[in-house]
Amino acid sequence: MRKIERQMIQAIVDDRSHWSKDNTRVVLWDGNKDSTHPDYGKRTYRVYLHGHWIAEYTPSTWTLKVNNCGYATNTTKSRLNALINWVADPTKNGIFQKNWEWYIRINGDTHSFPDNTWVNV
Repeated sequence: MRKIERQMIQAIVDDRSHWSKDNTRVVLWDGNKDSTHPDYGKRTYRVYLHGHWIAEYTPSTWTLKVNNCGYATNTTKSRLNALINWVADPTKNGIFQKNWEWYIRINGDTHSFPDNTWVNV
């Protein structure tokens, strides 16, 4: 794990409302303000890479959603894997690449990674 990825995760652990370094940013989103919305009041951390929203982590439910935003780069994959390894069992979960194609392993099952689509880990 890269130093910037450790700092990114530490910003979430420390419950910081905003953290930014180089091309990576973490922002605390306090949920939807509409009391009828299912996300009302949920504190969620959003992770951005080069301004693109690539991950969303909700501590109260330990849910993580990831998205490559159409950029299948090593940096995107590294940031997402750092979060996946922190939240889920790294021996059964993660993103990898084979023959230029991205795949995601969720609880030991491997699937093609859908480009520019949210995936629940």
